[in-house]
Amino acid sequence: MHEDIYWQKYAGRYKSFPALLKGDHPKADIAVCIPVYAEPDLLLTLESLWHCDAPEGLVEVLVCFNKNGDMTPNEFSVHQNMWQACLTWVDAHKRDSFRFHPTYIENLPDPKGGVGWARKMVMDEAARRLDQDGVIICLDGDCTVESNYLNEIFKHFVSHPSCEAASIYYEHRFDALDGKVKASIIDYELHLRYLVHALRWTGHPFAYQTVGSSMAVRRRGYLAHGGMNTRKAGEDFYFLQKFIEVGTLQEIKTTVVYPSARISYRVPFGTGRAMNYLLSSQESWETTSFEVYRQLRTLLSKINRIGQICLGDKVDKEDLISKEFLTHPVLSAYLEQINFSEECIRIGKQTASPSSFRKRFFRYFNAFRVIRFSHDLRDAYFPDVPVSKAVHAYLEETEDNAHDMHSVEDYLHYFRSIDRGNVAAIDDPMRR
Repeated sequence: MHEDIYWQKYAGRYKSFPALLKGDHPKADIAVCIPVYAEPDLLLTLESLWHCDAPEGLVEVLVCFNKNGDMTPNEFSVHQNMWQACLTWVDAHKRDSFRFHPTYIENLPDPKGGVGWARKMVMDEAARRLDQDGVIICLDGDCTVESNYLNEIFKHFVSHPSCEAASIYYEHRFDALDGKVKASIIDYELHLRYLVHALRWTGHPFAYQTVGSSMAVRRRGYLAHGGMNTRKAGEDFYFLQKFIEVGTLQEIKTTVVYPSARISYRVPFGTGRAMNYLLSSQESWETTSFEVYRQLRTLLSKINRIGQICLGDKVDKEDLISKEFLTHPVLSAYLEQINFSEECIRIGKQTASPSSFRKRFFRYFNAFRVIRFSHDLRDAYFPDVPVSKAVHAYLEETEDNAHDMHSVEDYLHYFRSIDRGNVAAIDDPMRR
């Protein structure tokens, strides 16, 4: 069949595994993929999906229980109890157009494997079961969703045929929390939003939220871009960068995912690990100093000029590029360290127009390079600061009404309003 060509190319080039679910099945239009590892609140996630408005077509929810060699006895007990509870729940919730499929993987291919392996296996299973133009949605077993979640995601992909992947709006719920727990989750979510807003302010085109429980991908795009990676952490960031860099990732702001604010030790970073750190210490969350973004904005503001130099016929291009940063000693020292001028000259030799130079430049100075840039400047010049201080500096620079915000919760609500589309973004080149 024509739709199997995509799978055949994928399976021929990338590692795949036998199907988790056996037997013939109709092609689904949407598959929600939930990796499960000792999730005590999974039934809340399933109930949340069950009460969603039903979109057109067949919806399947693939619930993939997985283990690895690091699972503790207590986690194993939670895992097994939830497996039995899930089976009971699924048996009581049946609808022709809405099917739940729990699966149990006794051993991941890598005994130390983490969420990357689990996501890959369940997303590959979704790709097997979906219609050619179906949509794979990633969710976690500690999340709930707004009732329009399935409808809005499906409508977005139908209405935007060029969209291959999407970052879905999310909010941690903290209304019922108080004290240190509430302060900690506000700090952490504010940190996530600040990083994206500050990066957009610099003019960098690859600034998006990349949260594994709040993303979706078209089946064709998933297969064409090599599927999910198998990293133990950060798999969501690496996965979505493939679509960000080619310009096929969009944002869905018309629905909400509500991730849990609980503690977790399962991955080296992320919400759970951050909550553990914040609750076990007296420190506030620290984030990248706004001074780092000032330096990056200065750098990116000169890309057109650097492109002119590299595409021109001058012989002393390296010297001309260096002169652009003479009045910026921090940048000058850093760019010399990474051989920036030589890289730009190389890009110039491979391009023939200012627009193609910019495009190729940002493939070089991509999100991974930005992370290295911020870490290097942090270590040498601008140490991390409390997130409230960084956001205050950002708002002092960009927002006339910054004085009306008096707390980190005010800051977070402000960023949420922008990200939900209720307030115009400040100096945002992505949305001009």
